Amino acid sequence: MEIFLVGGAVRDKQLGLPIKEKDWCVVGSSPEELIKAGFKSVGKDFPVFLHPKTKEEYALARVEKKTGPGYHGFTFKTSKNVTLKEDLRRRDLTINAMAMDKNNKIIDPYNGLNDIQERVLRHVSSAYKEDPVRVLRTAKFAARFHQFGFEIAPETIKLMAEMAANNEIDNLIKDRVWKETEQVLNSSDPHIYFNILEKCNALPRVFPELIEINKLNKLKNDKFNFQSLKSSSKKTNNPAVRFSILLYSVAQPYKEEYTQEKHQTLLNKFQQRLPVPSHFIQLATLLIKFHGTFSNIQNLSPKDILILLEKTDAFRRKSRFLNFTKACQILNPSEYLETNSSFIKNILDACESLSLGKIIGNESNTEEIKTKIKESRIKVIKNQISKK
Repeated sequence: MEIFLVGGAVRDKQLGLPIKEKDWCVVGSSPEELIKAGFKSVGKDFPVFLHPKTKEEYALARVEKKTGPGYHGFTFKTSKNVTLKEDLRRRDLTINAMAMDKNNKIIDPYNGLNDIQERVLRHVSSAYKEDPVRVLRTAKFAARFHQFGFEIAPETIKLMAEMAANNEIDNLIKDRVWKETEQVLNSSDPHIYFNILEKCNALPRVFPELIEINKLNKLKNDKFNFQSLKSSSKKTNNPAVRFSILLYSVAQPYKEEYTQEKHQTLLNKFQQRLPVPSHFIQLATLLIKFHGTFSNIQNLSPKDILILLEKTDAFRRKSRFLNFTKACQILNPSEYLETNSSFIKNILDACESLSLGKIIGNESNTEEIKTKIKESRIKVIKNQISKK
């Protein structure tokens, strides 16, 4: 039995990046031997075991055969005769198809080290096209490693385009689509992910909602503009903010065609099709509905400012509202909007400091209580306006 460190840990070590998790490949063993050694079986789709002490994943070397559509359309075979090279061949990219032995020697049958040096993302073999998730993963790696100068090899882009052109990519599991996308929204340069999907013509198949807005605008053949999403990566690490900016800015080049209804339709379709977290949807909805009002907030009356804060539930969900103002700033970077954000935050802070007990007093009528609270908040807003 031989054990090798494989995949991302080997890749990241060569790039000088911190290793977040380790995956191990076991060659020349069997499930029975691993269980006897104290490993715990956890694999549902193939034999994966947890180390009795470190709890890291150890997978038996295996080969796969395509038997049906989609991510789960595979059968696998494990035996003591499966070699490390055979196991590595089933992986997506050469930079992920390296291993390291107990003496820290690199095993690199598919020239992953050279591709790291050349900053190339290249598929390992023709088996790449059997799994549609690899299109998403390659676009994700292009986004993650863009800062280091990585680009996808032309032959891999061609293969991705072939996969987008056939029915295989339509078998992507919804949960997996969102999982890969959310990881991208948490990483650097998320715009590259969408640019790559567009480049290989996978965007209409993976995110048909983004195409819908172009149909509404009668501009089906126009390219998308992910510039606002690109800007967001430099100004916030919040994936929900980035997601809201993506959906809002899809149609920004066509402002004359813009309506809230079109964007809301886009948002609703995303929510119906993919398992997007509710707070992502809520923030995007705020941006769609209230971006214009917030941009003009310093010209509003105290009463209208209060209406905005109430409609956005800013008093109860202050953090979400401040994320909304952050998204507005990213969409329209200016000293004016920075002043708006500071102005509105001061209002919220001041309203939080109000003593509702003193305001309400002995009043028991619900409508009267609401009126008193509104009047007190309007006074706060007027006071903040006077300080400008």
